[in-house]
Amino acid sequence: MENLFLKYMRERTGKKKSSEEQASNQGPVITISREFGCPGKRIARLLSETITEKNRRLGHDVEWKWISKEIIEESARQLKLSPTLIQDLSSYRTRGFFDHLTQFFSDEFYPSDVKVKNTIASFIYTAAVEGNVVIVGRAAESITKNFARALHVKLLAPIEWRAKQVAESYGMTIADAKKEALEIDRRRLQFRNYFEKDRPDIDFYDMMFNVATMSDEEIIEMIIIVAETRGFII
Repeated sequence: MENLFLKYMRERTGKKKSSEEQASNQGPVITISREFGCPGKRIARLLSETITEKNRRLGHDVEWKWISKEIIEESARQLKLSPTLIQDLSSYRTRGFFDHLTQFFSDEFYPSDVKVKNTIASFIYTAAVEGNVVIVGRAAESITKNFARALHVKLLAPIEWRAKQVAESYGMTIADAKKEALEIDRRRLQFRNYFEKDRPDIDFYDMMFNVATMSDEEIIEMIIIVAETRGFII
């Protein structure tokens, strides 16, 4: 079955809005960035479900969604590549192979690094403009930084704690899990720096949480309190 959110976004993308309409209708959006080993997707899912349920209890039929893998799926569709390849390219997993290929193939057959990043950014921006969405990763905090109705969150934890989570999830030794976590953090930073130009985290994030010392429920409650204070969650 086709992902209904992707279908909706494709239909909406073709509808033009004036700059004034876009400015007034941007968001609300919550972005979640995370160090590897922190539960970004789980927090995003629980957060969107909690906000949606809160709206329903108050008599408002407003559903919040969360997106993560959809970003890669839709970008792959637009570029006519496999989601796995887009995932690898955007996380620098095949950098040497990619650089080699670009010497022989035109952009028509194999998209440039910039085209991959800009396609991902375009989907994130469109989803954020539509609003009522939690977006995980892919430099969404930078792409939506100037949105008036936005909240940008980062999840962190000590490397020892993260290595333990990774080891348990992927069946690795603690030593290998620590190396993997640090390597993926490095790759994610490379992707973010295309948009953020090596600027510090404080320029982009409103809230940071240590997931080693705070529960999911505590983090979600704090995010909702701030979002309510800012006026884009009732």
